[in-house]
Amino acid sequence: MIDFNEVLNKKEYDFLRTNKNLKNRIVFLCVAGSYSYGTNIDSSDIDIRGVALDSLENILGISSSFEQFVDTETDTTIYSLSKFIKLVRECNPNIIEMLFCKPEHYFWVSEVGKLLLNNRKLFLTKKAYYTFGGYAHAQLNRLENALVRDEVALTEEEKLKHINRSVINANISFIGKFNMPEDAIKTYVGSFNNKPELLIDINLKGYPLSHLRSSIEEMTNVLRTFNTTIGQRNKKKDDLHLNKHMMHLIRLYLMCNEILRDGNLHTYREEHDLLMSIRNGYFREADGGVKKEFYDMLNNLEKESEELYKKSSLPKMVNNELLEELMIKIFKEYIVK
Repeated sequence: MIDFNEVLNKKEYDFLRTNKNLKNRIVFLCVAGSYSYGTNIDSSDIDIRGVALDSLENILGISSSFEQFVDTETDTTIYSLSKFIKLVRECNPNIIEMLFCKPEHYFWVSEVGKLLLNNRKLFLTKKAYYTFGGYAHAQLNRLENALVRDEVALTEEEKLKHINRSVINANISFIGKFNMPEDAIKTYVGSFNNKPELLIDINLKGYPLSHLRSSIEEMTNVLRTFNTTIGQRNKKKDDLHLNKHMMHLIRLYLMCNEILRDGNLHTYREEHDLLMSIRNGYFREADGGVKKEFYDMLNNLEKESEELYKKSSLPKMVNNELLEELMIKIFKEYIVK
């Protein structure tokens, strides 16, 4: 078992003690990634996450613009308190996890850190359905993209369906960005000249051509990403990554559903055996494909998420009055002093 405190005392972590934005300002430090989920293996990196108290100069914006500190060599990221609050109130999955670690996964917790941890449920909202679900869809896209590029026995129609999901996700961003009607562009797999083809329907009138061009370019860029040659790929390495994407996909839905169902969250997952079986390739076919059992499990979790969202008693967003009270208390008692 790793002694994380011993790890942090090593020379490569001296920035925690010497960096002007970090030394004597750490709110809390915790382990993140696979160790925090309980899905680590021997080769897993140690990811450290934390929060640092803003200086008065940073808040006033006079001579500092510190938002976060990143050390790539040690996989450490420490956010300023102001940025952390901005992200956690939006129920950002990577950030919300930091408030719900196992007690032994916190290496340092200041008085401000205790205030945040004691009020952590303030940040659990129905937004989790969209944020955790959005991250899950990103993992699903990576999974499907890998399958399409891989030597998996997929029919041409199946490949096109996988590609179309990515095209649809690319187009969604333009609906809000360019005020495009939701039914303006529809892509789907159909038949063209008696062959499966990715087709498009466009329903627009009086719409800026420049905006439409940007959207079309984004979608066609997705198609270009599938031109990678199989011979250039490291099959064994890609299989490991694929299994990891599958594991995180399920984990994200498990966490999302726990938030919506229980109004609580555990970063360290009790479904350890299931998640590790996914990571170890149990749900992969001999030809590299994904077993039907996995997709059945995924569909069930996705449906459960939709139902829980409808029934959840969580607020739609963070209670700003309570959050303001908390931040004023921190500002008066800790930042000003």
